[in-house]
Amino acid sequence: MRHLLVSSEDDALVERLRAVLPPDSVLFSARGVDDTLERLARSSRVDVVVTDDPEIVAAVRDELPGTLPVVLLPAGANPADVARAVAALDDA
Repeated sequence: MRHLLVSSEDDALVERLRAVLPPDSVLFSARGVDDTLERLARSSRVDVVVTDDPEIVAAVRDELPGTLPVVLLPAGANPADVARAVAALDDA
């Protein structure tokens, strides 16, 4: 089971990801730097952060340097590509 924190202004991103990720994936959502960092501070269950915002990546790296994988989505990313990137974390 993998717990993902999806941080995006795109409300539909969570549902698009839910449709392609393994059924045992648990998705949490956040919006913006402050909300994302607050969610991370309150939950020790997050295994990876998925975001389309480079500012989120920088903020997570500043607050939790090197301890939490962060997948940065390119604009218009295919959710299946994101699912592959998250699955590749197991191989790393």
